[in-house]
Amino acid sequence: MSAVWRAAGALAALLVGAGVAVGGPEISIRPAAPRPGEVVFITLRPEAGLLRAACSWNGRSYPFLAAADAYGLVLPVPMEMPAGDHHVTIYWKYADGRMGKATEPVRVAPRRFGVQHLKLSARQEQAYTAPEVERERELIGAALARVSDERAWRGSFLMPVAGRISTQYGLQRYVNGRLAYRHRGIDIAAPQGTPVVAAADGVVALAEDWFALHGQTVILDHGQGVATLYLHLSAIEVKAGQRVARGQVIGRVGSTGVATGPHLHYAVYVYGTAVDPLFWTDLPEM
Repeated sequence: MSAVWRAAGALAALLVGAGVAVGGPEISIRPAAPRPGEVVFITLRPEAGLLRAACSWNGRSYPFLAAADAYGLVLPVPMEMPAGDHHVTIYWKYADGRMGKATEPVRVAPRRFGVQHLKLSARQEQAYTAPEVERERELIGAALARVSDERAWRGSFLMPVAGRISTQYGLQRYVNGRLAYRHRGIDIAAPQGTPVVAAADGVVALAEDWFALHGQTVILDHGQGVATLYLHLSAIEVKAGQRVARGQVIGRVGSTGVATGPHLHYAVYVYGTAVDPLFWTDLPEM
């Protein structure tokens, strides 16, 4: 756990049961009614001398991080979150010792997800439970969980490749008649070798070409808990630790790993939770 996360948890624990401070920070929450798979953007505009701030949402604590003249936070709304009234509790502490909290409502709008049936060969199906796949998942999970203080992304994300969306986000995916998992990104069908570009500015958190299930994989860290994932590539054109710019070629479409044909599996994660990539192509005004 990073120092940022420890501080967020400690602040939330300290202020549980505390009274609401008079004259707390100005709080902005958008959008007003997110759907499952979308996100909530929270902005704090405090007085001078804010030491730190955090919030509690869906059973977890999250840190606010500096963004221009304010403090920002992106909260994931998981695909499994039920529609209805929810709440986010925001905690803050000033350098002079003043502390406070505020509880704000968030209404999650209803959303329906579809169903997809896939037919895989016995060899492909076995790849889901092969021993080496656990190591793939560990490496991917660690890269997606990175939280960098600096926010690299600005504005809406690019679609990383042009093509037909063959599988939507959130689908209940059945493999050979059995429910296997919920689809946590989108699949974009495109010809083998088509360039794949970075959706936003960031740093390469992972670039691996040996994964048996996920195929050649790239993960970009965009800062402040936001990351993008690119799977099944036929070639990788970046290295771990490299800074990349929005629109820069990072790889090529392929069908490596377990894939039924050339396509890009593209996903956006916020603090390790998969959210709908299409939401990020038309972000609300911040």
